Amino acid sequence: MQKSVKFYECQRKTIVQTYMIELRYAEFAENIHKNLTFLHKRSAELAKDLRKYHYMIWDQINQLRRIEVDIDIKIRACKGSCKQTFDHAIDNEAYEAMESKMKQFSIITKRRKSFSRPQKLKLQRIDRPRVSQTYQKIPIVRTELLTKFEDIEQNQMLLDELLNDT
Repeated sequence: MQKSVKFYECQRKTIVQTYMIELRYAEFAENIHKNLTFLHKRSAELAKDLRKYHYMIWDQINQLRRIEVDIDIKIRACKGSCKQTFDHAIDNEAYEAMESKMKQFSIITKRRKSFSRPQKLKLQRIDRPRVSQTYQKIPIVRTELLTKFEDIEQNQMLLDELLNDT
């Protein structure tokens, strides 16, 4: 019986350490899941803002081009009556470069990677049979606290698939 007590103590230490590691792992996985969920929601918000600013920039580029054309028309009209004029030329290359950059940005944002459905690691308690009263009444079980690991929960790890809330 003493050998079984020593064996129990040795095994208990290993099992308790494994149990604690699993609990820490599950807690760490839950924190990571919370962070990833937050980052996913935040990146969706930022992508929405980015698209809004992208359209605003397109509008501003078009307005700049219209204003520059209006200025060019007014300068050409003024050449005959004004004493001093300067040559003004619209920089079409610069506008084409801006438009090509904006088109590249549009292509990049449309190629956005889709995220897989988020999964959450969850510990589920396993139901196990109760220890018989006769076992608990054995004197050495009470003195050596041989509990058959009743104080340690048995869990199984599950991946819960979550539906997209966004």
